[in-house]
Amino acid sequence: MSTPSRPLSRRGLISGAGAFAAVWGAARTVLAQPPVEASADVDPGSLLTKLVRRVTYGPTASELALAAQLGYHGYLDYQLNYTAIDDSACEARLSSLATLTMTQQEQYTQTGGATLLSNELTEATILRAIFSQRQLYQRMVEFWTDHFNIAINSEPANMLKSMDDRNVIRVHALGNFGDLLRASAHSPAMLTYLDNYLSTATNVNENYGREILELHTMGADNGYTQADVLDVSRCFSGWGYDSVATSPTRGAFRYSSTRHYNGAKTIFAGTPYQLNIAAGGGQTDGDRVLNALIAHPSTARYISLKMARWLLREDPSPSLVDRVAAVYTSTGGDIKSMIREILKPNNLASAPPKYKRPFHLMVSALRALPSNVTATSGLRGQLTSCGHRPFYWETPDGYPDTAMYWQGLILPRWNFGASLLNANISGCTVDYPAFFSGLTTAGPMLNKIEAELFAGEMPASEKARLNTYLGAGTISSTKTKEVLGVAIAAPSFQWY
Repeated sequence: MSTPSRPLSRRGLISGAGAFAAVWGAARTVLAQPPVEASADVDPGSLLTKLVRRVTYGPTASELALAAQLGYHGYLDYQLNYTAIDDSACEARLSSLATLTMTQQEQYTQTGGATLLSNELTEATILRAIFSQRQLYQRMVEFWTDHFNIAINSEPANMLKSMDDRNVIRVHALGNFGDLLRASAHSPAMLTYLDNYLSTATNVNENYGREILELHTMGADNGYTQADVLDVSRCFSGWGYDSVATSPTRGAFRYSSTRHYNGAKTIFAGTPYQLNIAAGGGQTDGDRVLNALIAHPSTARYISLKMARWLLREDPSPSLVDRVAAVYTSTGGDIKSMIREILKPNNLASAPPKYKRPFHLMVSALRALPSNVTATSGLRGQLTSCGHRPFYWETPDGYPDTAMYWQGLILPRWNFGASLLNANISGCTVDYPAFFSGLTTAGPMLNKIEAELFAGEMPASEKARLNTYLGAGTISSTKTKEVLGVAIAAPSFQWY
């Protein structure tokens, strides 16, 4: 495995932040300057760059060329039909991460334990975000990973999450929501993370029952009561996993009839969706609850709202959410159809920019530059310093998807650019001489930066500030390197 990254010294950190502040002003000023949003009255062809920004972790020259070739709807269909996209080059990068393809039994017996499993899962997530051609698929994997959050900072979830990522999230990320929910409900990682494996007929644990209502399907206080939480939890009592070390099915889902509350239950009493479950249903009690939740209109609206927030804007209109929910209902929860409704040109045209979360910011910079990533231990450290290491959000609600939450962490974002260009992130280098090959003066260099990092949309005011930073005449090697770090810290690069 790779060696730990070399942390930026306090002097270096302050120096980097000071340089960025000198160019971009105080953090408050930076955050107050998102790009101007597009007009709603435009044709789809003029929205190609914006579409690429939303469905990828950052536009590249090749991705923009592909979008121009396929057109708005053709490019969206291309990304949605992700299994037809050749991703063999990315998967080849993952070949050394042996635990990704191990069976659960093999994962239990490999010598690196939970630490190796967690590190390889995180490394694969980062590498796929940077190098996968299936960009929309990777973004939806991140979305559902947060939606069905499972923290891997403790056992036994850290021994089981890798299988959940492979068999639950990645199998269904662009499939059917009902299938995804059912797979999650049978996931040993989820059932341990939310303590359902402890739930018995005489000591019902409500953690999973509450979260499947509040976070996974209907949304908080959206058509259910505390009595529903209790009876839903009773329906799932006995759902757990095989934890016996010597068992050949160790780590697999297991239903225990002796632990199940097998009495009668009533859910959503007094509503049009009342579900009466007779005594003696056994494991099918949970199956009936899942079917009821998948069909409930509150689930249609809640999932539609969250997907619209992820792909489009933090404040989707009620009418847009209703339209997406109608697609959910008419298609039985088809995720691709919902995305098509969300990303209709007029919806995208009027959507304001979204603030990049730290993971998105770092990946977008690495995609835009000639980066060489041989290990991700350094990136894991950078993400930790930004509070956004994958799979380490402890509570079940997943990492926040709001600018308000992330805007207070501007200093580590600034220092990421400086650290990356100064080769202070273990396993990551940028070939900046190749990036600026043949360019020695400010004008051509800034045009290159605008084209590659900003997809040709760098605000004139930011370009002017970088021009001032570079100065006249031949640019020194030091400034050639530094200007890329400063560009990554630019106000408009924080948004997409």
